[in-house]
Amino acid sequence: MNPRLSHADLARVRAAAQTGPDDDVAETGPASLPLRLLLSFSNRDDEQKFSKFYNAFYYRYAQASLVVGALMIIGDVIADSLAYPGNPTNTLRLTSCLPILAAGLAFSFTQYARRRWQRVMAAFIVLVGASLFAVLLEIDRQGGMGLKSWVGILNFVFLQIYCFLILGIQFNFALAAGCGLLAIFEAIIVAGATATGPNVLYLSYHVVTLFLLAATIGWWREYVLRKEFLAKNRLKAAQLALSGQNAKLEGEVRKRTGELAMSQDAAILTLASLVETRDNETGNHVRRTQHYVRELARELRNHPKFAAALSEKQIETMFKSAPLHDIGKVGIPDHILRKPGRLEPDEFEIMKTHTTIGHQAIETAQRELGIKLDFLDCVQEIALNHHEKWDGSGYPRGLSGDAIPVSARLMAVADVYDALISERVYKKALSHDEAAAVIREGRGRHFDPDVVDAFFAIGDKITAIAHRFRD
Repeated sequence: MNPRLSHADLARVRAAAQTGPDDDVAETGPASLPLRLLLSFSNRDDEQKFSKFYNAFYYRYAQASLVVGALMIIGDVIADSLAYPGNPTNTLRLTSCLPILAAGLAFSFTQYARRRWQRVMAAFIVLVGASLFAVLLEIDRQGGMGLKSWVGILNFVFLQIYCFLILGIQFNFALAAGCGLLAIFEAIIVAGATATGPNVLYLSYHVVTLFLLAATIGWWREYVLRKEFLAKNRLKAAQLALSGQNAKLEGEVRKRTGELAMSQDAAILTLASLVETRDNETGNHVRRTQHYVRELARELRNHPKFAAALSEKQIETMFKSAPLHDIGKVGIPDHILRKPGRLEPDEFEIMKTHTTIGHQAIETAQRELGIKLDFLDCVQEIALNHHEKWDGSGYPRGLSGDAIPVSARLMAVADVYDALISERVYKKALSHDEAAAVIREGRGRHFDPDVVDAFFAIGDKITAIAHRFRD
């Protein structure tokens, strides 16, 4: 029987799907990432998570970019040496820019730099830029194409792109470094002895324009990165919230399923005990027989003949159904049901009807309730057939051999054995060995031979059950 969620449970599921775990997590609009020059999340927790993510992801990337920068400087030196051999200023790049990059790379491995690597990288790129500008200015003084030529602008553009895009530092640090490079470049060209006013304005216009372009690209890059991070963070939070809600609901379902199963078991045992009380038997009879049935089924489940009928689920269904094997006795008159002596032939005929009464009662209940349950089907099967005999001499239908349902064959052995070892007003209880001898005698006549063999194979378990639930 499957439990159904209440309206309150369904409401909680809908709420979990529509909202996050708290108001902050639910905030995903523009207010969470305001459009401003210095980018930051409005939620401090988001900013801390982003900084942690960024530092962890880009630290090694930034170190690699310093190596790339050093290789590019070496490449420039080689190219200029081939184009202008013997130019002494060419070696200045090797003696000024390259050592700064090497020092920056080495320093980046220190604990201090690890904690503040973005500030350290920004500072070193400004130092590299200053040294490169100094080299280009010296080339200008020697009459070559240096800082005030297209070469100077090209180097400035490369440094800005390197700062905002390649180095991997956040925009706020890149902006500070980029402004530093711009200020140094402007200061050098203004201070140049041969710089004329128009030439200074011309260079300033281009470098400022290119600086703004690089800064805009760098800003947009980080803005997109932050938006993606925010979306992933919100999705993860929503998944965690939904997972937690699902776990809670699953726990509630398991709890209610367990309670329902316990209620069902209690109702079965109560009803079975009432039947046994009318029959001058104790409630422990139904407990013993259901445990006998389960142990017999477990012993036989690997037998080729029984494997299809004795899955673990089917065994548990039989276990729950077994207590109601005599449910039909509620329809037998007391003077017959409670008679202390042997029944007369006509009385016995009435007694035999308890099998069909039980079957019909369950069938009527399922039909009127509009349900069809494996458990109740098994109750019908056992109630109707547990007095059938292997040789066909049983009742109510005179079935024989494999035509008798497996559940009824198991119950036949369990019911007879327990009746033999139980004391009644009209008889004394037999010992286990005496009762077992009766079971053995009925092998192939009253009982399925394989079930009898299983009974003797688990004799210790049978006696343990009888002792555990003794009257």
